[in-house]
Amino acid sequence: MTDDTDGMKPIPRIFKFGERTLEDPGRHMTPDEVMQFYSRQYPSLTKGEIAGPFISKGEESYKIEGEEYKMSGSYGTKG
Repeated sequence: MTDDTDGMKPIPRIFKFGERTLEDPGRHMTPDEVMQFYSRQYPSLTKGEIAGPFISKGEESYKIEGEEYKMSGSYGTKG
């Protein structure tokens, strides 16, 4: 997608969850919304956290578990 005013593309956003790299579902979503989107697939993210953004090598990344945001899951104990 290009910006109509100057032809520049936004830098890619990368979301990390543990060892996984999760695809950005779209710039229309905030990082928190992305974490909620992936919580359907990874239930531990329902109470997760995001760290970032970290800008490096032309990428904006976020870490979930933590262009990088850290998303971290919340694991409960049964008892």
